Amino acid sequence: MQTIIGLGQAGCNIADCFKQYPQYNILKIDTSLKKAKDSIGLKPQSSPELYEEAKLPRGINKFLEDIEPETLFITSCGAVSNTALRILERIKDKTKITLMYVVPQMDNLAGPTKLQNNLLFNVFQEYARSALFEKIILVDNQLISGIMGPVPILKYWDSINQMISSTYHMINIFEHSRPVFTTFTKRIDTARVSTIGLVDFEEEEEKCFFSLDIPREKRYYYAIPQKMLEEDSSLMDKIQKHVKKGVEHDKMKVGYSVFSTEYDQPLIYCENNSTLIQKLAP
Repeated sequence: MQTIIGLGQAGCNIADCFKQYPQYNILKIDTSLKKAKDSIGLKPQSSPELYEEAKLPRGINKFLEDIEPETLFITSCGAVSNTALRILERIKDKTKITLMYVVPQMDNLAGPTKLQNNLLFNVFQEYARSALFEKIILVDNQLISGIMGPVPILKYWDSINQMISSTYHMINIFEHSRPVFTTFTKRIDTARVSTIGLVDFEEEEEKCFFSLDIPREKRYYYAIPQKMLEEDSSLMDKIQKHVKKGVEHDKMKVGYSVFSTEYDQPLIYCENNSTLIQKLAP
């Protein structure tokens, strides 16, 4: 089991998408929520600074007491995200934390909200690099929208959130599964700024959810139908050529694992990790 904590509207909406999987315990924190077993409300404030100073709700410690050994904490640039570090401080000694930061579509940001996004984007990365978190996963809504392609307006945000949650879920499942073949070795400890994504099996095109500057490490997860593993004699050569193609510089570490599935078609997921603080596009 893993705990998913959603903070703010974006974080809570993505957390809701994990309810379809039995491997997760979902907790949500936002101003619009009533106190329940899986949710707790924050008192509305008029600015990010007031959220940073305001007391956390009564009962927050009990709300967080049954946290699992691993936690995914999801948030974005809403004003309530200024409570994130104080919430994380209460669980950091009980669980391994991965923070997922959702970069909003930059065209929709202006003034204080843009400054808030820039601040949180940098602060969370610094905390990840200092090992307060296991790592930070950056996902960019604008990039994901391009990967996803056209969808009806009423399904737009749910489609983005489903793509984020399903991709994270599959990588998480594979991280806890036995591969039929692997070249994975110990992760680079200092490469704690990450993103995830998909790879087109035929075109070998990587579609990452954030454009990571100078990744230091790449990990590919090949989900291959069992029949294909048994009968396709060219598969290993194809995988090795693709992995070699993914090397971007001579200091990059690249590995892959192959998993047997009951799917009709092969799927590839990827994770890129960097040692560098990333920058937002101007």
